[in-house]
Amino acid sequence: MAERRNRAPVRRRRKRARGIPVKIAIPVLIVLMVVSFFAGRYAGIESTKYHGKILLVNSENRLSADYVPEGLVNLYNQRHSFRLASSDIYLTRAAYEAAQQMFAAAEAANVNGFIITSGYRDYARQAEVYAESEAGKAQEPGASEHQTGLAFDVTAENNGGFETTPQYAWLCQHAHEYGFIQRYPANKADETGISYEPWHYRYVGVKAATAIHGRGITLEAYIKGGH
Repeated sequence: MAERRNRAPVRRRRKRARGIPVKIAIPVLIVLMVVSFFAGRYAGIESTKYHGKILLVNSENRLSADYVPEGLVNLYNQRHSFRLASSDIYLTRAAYEAAQQMFAAAEAANVNGFIITSGYRDYARQAEVYAESEAGKAQEPGASEHQTGLAFDVTAENNGGFETTPQYAWLCQHAHEYGFIQRYPANKADETGISYEPWHYRYVGVKAATAIHGRGITLEAYIKGGH
């Protein structure tokens, strides 16, 4: 039998996988992240446009059917200085906290009796509301601010319209101080696409609300004017 020779194992060099050098990969990744961020922010959900931090929603700037705002809270489960028409009304936390401060201030001024009747509505619910409403009385699904979770409808117990109440008069003077605007003022349907709704309020932040209130303009005019 032939003698076996001890041979040292042959070590094979592993081929390194060739890839993009780290010095190039990191800047490329950063650029892609920045582009993705701004594309999402300014192109928005489908055709919806963000203007700074303000989300504009109307018949020309619509939300997708699957859009759901982040941070929705059930108002019934929160501390509140207002009444609720039902236990299943939701707003984003930012809108709720601003509304709570606003209605607490009204209460401190002896203006009570606010009743929030509607807040967030998803796309499907808005489709139902639209189908059940008279022409021109509700926005089409996707075009309603209620889907943002930043808007609510409010009323008070009275025999006339909400615009005749002391609650409405207080909101006209102070809502902007807490970041809210009367979204659909009188004689502005040509800009907003919606007739006068004294009960519909939208959270846009104190800075924007104060400018809109002071200039007596709509959200559309505010955004179009570049703030």
